[in-house]
Amino acid sequence: MNYVATFTTNDFLLMAQGAGITFVLTISSGAIGTVLGFLVGWARTVKSPLLFYALGGYIGVIRSVPLIVQFVLFNSFMAIAGRPMDPFLSGILTLSIYISGYVAEVVKAGIESVPSPTRMAARGLGMTYLQDFFYIVLPIGARTVLPSWTGLMLGLMKDTALIAVLGATPPELLRASQIIINRVQEPLLILLGAGAFYFVMCWAIARISGHYEGRWKRQQEALQ
Repeated sequence: MNYVATFTTNDFLLMAQGAGITFVLTISSGAIGTVLGFLVGWARTVKSPLLFYALGGYIGVIRSVPLIVQFVLFNSFMAIAGRPMDPFLSGILTLSIYISGYVAEVVKAGIESVPSPTRMAARGLGMTYLQDFFYIVLPIGARTVLPSWTGLMLGLMKDTALIAVLGATPPELLRASQIIINRVQEPLLILLGAGAFYFVMCWAIARISGHYEGRWKRQQEALQ
């Protein structure tokens, strides 16, 4: 087999595959982390000092320890526990736990942004706590937290590059780019291509988020 030191179609396909892996990692860990973060953030607004401080400690640890350290610790812990995990799955779970700590604080802020008189009026109309939460708090709070949540998801997409420390295969976008750079020795062009892939994926997420944000704004203006 002849050694090829130029960028080929197969290299482009490897980068495209890496972009797909990055997108899957982002969507999977983002969805799991959002659900977990929502539950944690909601629980911290319940009138329970135990939940507030215990979950606050969880968030503090998650946000203080560097993500790359969390990758290594989680993977090592599972191996020591006799439950070695596929690096790809281990990466998704670690990313999910990591992003949940940030989502929890965003959710908490969104819930607390709903004016107390609004909630009191809902309860005065005979709504239960859950009815008040799902029909009043969630619609209003979601509009508040959407821009922050979108920023977290865009940051998460770039954080997926750290999964390379686990040796996950197939490689995500940045790792695939590094493999190609080691062979063709054209780092600027390859990284520009990787940046273009990241831009397209981030643009898609921001576009979808902007669509819903704009629709909610138009609905609010129509009610005024």
